[in-house]
Amino acid sequence: MPFPQAAREFDRISPEYDATRDPLDPETVRKVSEALREHGVSDLLEVGVGTGRVAAPLLASGVRVTGLDASQGMLSRARAKGIPRLVRGNAYRLPFADRSFDATLFVHVLHVLDEPPVAIAEASRVARRGTFALVRPREGPPDRMREGFSARRIVYRVLREQGYNIPSVGRRGPGAKERELLATYPPDQLVTLTDRTVTEPLARTLDMISRRASRHVLDVPPEALARAIEVARAEVGDRTFTYHRVEALATWVPRAEASV
Repeated sequence: MPFPQAAREFDRISPEYDATRDPLDPETVRKVSEALREHGVSDLLEVGVGTGRVAAPLLASGVRVTGLDASQGMLSRARAKGIPRLVRGNAYRLPFADRSFDATLFVHVLHVLDEPPVAIAEASRVARRGTFALVRPREGPPDRMREGFSARRIVYRVLREQGYNIPSVGRRGPGAKERELLATYPPDQLVTLTDRTVTEPLARTLDMISRRASRHVLDVPPEALARAIEVARAEVGDRTFTYHRVEALATWVPRAEASV
């Protein structure tokens, strides 16, 4: 997806973003903060800071955070949380000199990018100690993961039947894209931070879509979207979906350090 288009879409969903996404597990955020301290990081650039869901607790833990995002709408939400150092910019061309920060951090951002290795290389350029990324290195069995996408599939199917250009929900969801990146661009270290079992109602996804917090339905007329959601609610009923939520920290260290 072209970078400017993604930024515009996140501008539009920014008012509903926090209300429709799970907050990160506090234990995960705590362990990210601990890992940064262990690497001697006190001055951090978060690339794709979004609404500041991670930057805010990291600031509270004593890390000096600068947040960068392409979406002005997301940055305005982060600014409202009291994050003082925010910059609008492109992950592929960071507006900072070499080694400007102790480290750089991506939090579930790499799957949104068309060229994540380029973004990692650029983040490494401005980092003295390393580049970190919070990723999903594994998920549950494929049949269970397909079930987790079933509510979204129904909505998209109904919309396509009505003639709307909606993408199919395949197997390359955010987690799959991150795992593909880890295989093709291996980090120097990958440490699991948290691994817990989560059960959610399938209809929860429909609540997010109904609030137009999904980029794929932003231009669908309200009546068409409401009809698709109604069909999906009838089909999924009160079924739930159980899976493992695994959060891991990938680390790419500067080449001079990696060879030591």
